[in-house]
Amino acid sequence: MSLAINHAKEITKQEAMDFLKNHNRFLLVGHEHPDGDDVGSICALHNVLLSMGKEADMLLPDPVPQVYTLVKASSLVHTKLPEGKNYDAIVFTDLGNLERGGDFAFPQDIDTLAIDHHRTNERYTDYLYLQYKYAATAEMLAEMFFDEGIQMDEDTCNALYMGIGTDSGFFRFSCTSPHTLLMASKLVEMGADPSYISNHLEEKTIEAMHCYEMVAKTVHSYADGKIVIAYMGKEAMELDGENSDYYASIPRCIRGCEIAALFKYRGEKETRISLRSKNYANVSELAAEFGGGGHWKASGCSIHDTFEEAEKVFVKAAEKYL
Repeated sequence: MSLAINHAKEITKQEAMDFLKNHNRFLLVGHEHPDGDDVGSICALHNVLLSMGKEADMLLPDPVPQVYTLVKASSLVHTKLPEGKNYDAIVFTDLGNLERGGDFAFPQDIDTLAIDHHRTNERYTDYLYLQYKYAATAEMLAEMFFDEGIQMDEDTCNALYMGIGTDSGFFRFSCTSPHTLLMASKLVEMGADPSYISNHLEEKTIEAMHCYEMVAKTVHSYADGKIVIAYMGKEAMELDGENSDYYASIPRCIRGCEIAALFKYRGEKETRISLRSKNYANVSELAAEFGGGGHWKASGCSIHDTFEEAEKVFVKAAEKYL
């Protein structure tokens, strides 16, 4: 088996569950700059596999941001490929683009599965379980585990609730469906603690508050206020770069905004952009123009230039989506 774009066989939820049952030694892989859904999904899957008597290691290209360490299993995440392990399966969670899975020398000739909710998934695995209408990969896993009758402990329920909550804006975003709410409700019934989760996610350091102020001061707009941009420069990234996606909410909350863009410093000639839309703009397609991707209303990309030069080409492209 191999990893190659556009060769995955799409499978059902039950077939994905059978894949987990039929393998024993798993490498679980998420994406760079892990968000709440990715951390929650990979940790929940890890916990469930252990409860099934399997072996599993978790691997992320970047460390788990402090804000998501409320999930206890996150302390077991590796950022380097474990040595001397003999895996018989790799499962990628919440990863639509293999390039975002990190520069790892993944084991060859073993079965691979992706569990993902990105419409733009590049179908890079042997098998793909995809539900792009779901708010989160954690929503997919919750449904899978409930249907299988798996009893999950509190940490697993918290992980999945966190994943669903963060990717749905805690049920404020348009991706929230009755099914999203049902999965969250069932997780609370089984042991998830919304108060514990929200208290930890809402905690901010003094440095983060200073960072928020710095980013807010950079807000500016185009197209009669429909395109709103904010900068997270080098100093701001040094203050709270690991939580940089949080600051995308600053331009998004401006009245009249349709496309919000947070420009993040990655180097003198590299600008990372987190994109959000409010109503109709497809920022996934916008991000794809610069080699990125994601969801209709939340995506990201990079432009290899300074903020000033990147903004010129970005705004010209963004105006087409209004």
